[in-house]
Amino acid sequence: MFDALFTHFLLLLPMANSAIQEINVSSKIRRSSDEEVRIDGISRLPDVLIQHILSFLSTKEAMATSILSKRWLPVWTSVPVIDLQDSPSCRTDSSLRLRFEHFVTRVLILNKMACLDKFCLKFNMVDRPSCVETWFWDAVSRDVKELDITIHGTQSFPFLKLPFIVFTAKTMQVLKLSNGVELHVTGTVSLPCLKVLHLVWIKYSSNESVSRLFAGCHVLQELVLRKYVSDNTSISDVSIQTLKILSIRFATGRRKHQLKINAPILEYLNLEDNLGLEFDLEDVSSLVEANVSVTWLENRHIPLLKALCNAKFVSLHWDWHSKMTWHNFRPHRLFRNLVRLELSVGYGGWNMLSLFLEISDNLQVLVLTKNDNCRGLGLECRWKPQKNVPECLLSSLERVEFKGYEEVAYQLRMVKYILKNARVLKMMDICTNGDLPLESKVDVLKKLLMFTRCSNACQLRFN
Repeated sequence: MFDALFTHFLLLLPMANSAIQEINVSSKIRRSSDEEVRIDGISRLPDVLIQHILSFLSTKEAMATSILSKRWLPVWTSVPVIDLQDSPSCRTDSSLRLRFEHFVTRVLILNKMACLDKFCLKFNMVDRPSCVETWFWDAVSRDVKELDITIHGTQSFPFLKLPFIVFTAKTMQVLKLSNGVELHVTGTVSLPCLKVLHLVWIKYSSNESVSRLFAGCHVLQELVLRKYVSDNTSISDVSIQTLKILSIRFATGRRKHQLKINAPILEYLNLEDNLGLEFDLEDVSSLVEANVSVTWLENRHIPLLKALCNAKFVSLHWDWHSKMTWHNFRPHRLFRNLVRLELSVGYGGWNMLSLFLEISDNLQVLVLTKNDNCRGLGLECRWKPQKNVPECLLSSLERVEFKGYEEVAYQLRMVKYILKNARVLKMMDICTNGDLPLESKVDVLKKLLMFTRCSNACQLRFN
């Protein structure tokens, strides 16, 4: 088993290339009795390489290697990664929670590393928060680079407030907080090396705690926010000049507030809006890729769509479409840089396809997906082509993918129109709805093969 593990990890680690050449995992030695026994090659590696391999395992798995031989007994204590997770049974069994507390404390005592690359702790809360605070003090005092805390607590346990030392960790580069953690920041935050911050379904004690945290992250590049609607605080201002990756998801609810984003070097935006946000995107001019998912596509999303104008890759998903005042969204050739567009369209949204084709002059790839809320029936799903053929069909569109094809009239018209007018199209890839009978699929294929293709190079793939 360990020979296989050894081979797997060495293939992933460039630093081990020379070791592969020097070690013959099937080598044999002779004992005094001339008996030949096989030695596993992994045990002959230097400690530093074995420790690096064990750092990919959980601490419990790394500890298990100590039973192999005396050679392996102390190795796990010099691994710069501590990754611990308790049992789900700890939620209801106080004795198991106490054993887990002692286990974590013991691991921290036995670990010899003065500097930790990562401290990952996933647990179901403990009975003594002061014990958890001691663990964090220990990790930060060892110049930890990554702190990953997930608490799957119950209603009987309060949210855990982190000790303030966590927000002054000079070496920390990654901070991930999930679930039963309360962000309670009372002083000035100083995280000079923090590049990655994840706040996932946690509680916020106040708006000031959020503001203080963001203000103290001077080199932050990645921010992930997942927020409960029941939380009384609001994250209303994400003004971070160094931010490159932003992912936001607000849970469903009626409470509305404005979200301001000012990130001049932002490259990737993932936004899931089910809350009714009003958008103020001050500067996202460097955006390269955007994934936007909303329940209702409404007028309040027009500033958001306009802000995506410089992106090269855009994915839009909406379940329902309300009437929008499109005269405010028709500047000439809006998406000049867009080369790939994915539309996952819900009920009442197909009539927007013409608009996006019209404003995307350099579009090369178009992916259309019918989601579950679009039944392919009725006037709301009508699609009408433009009188003037969009520029992208005449000069740039090379590939079209249609997922969830149902053999309804407007879909046939859509495919026919694109095949007839797309001059440089190379591939039309159509995937039918899984419920479509075989006879209907054959009939659809016959119709598709009869459509005129403007591009001689166009191939039609039908599944």
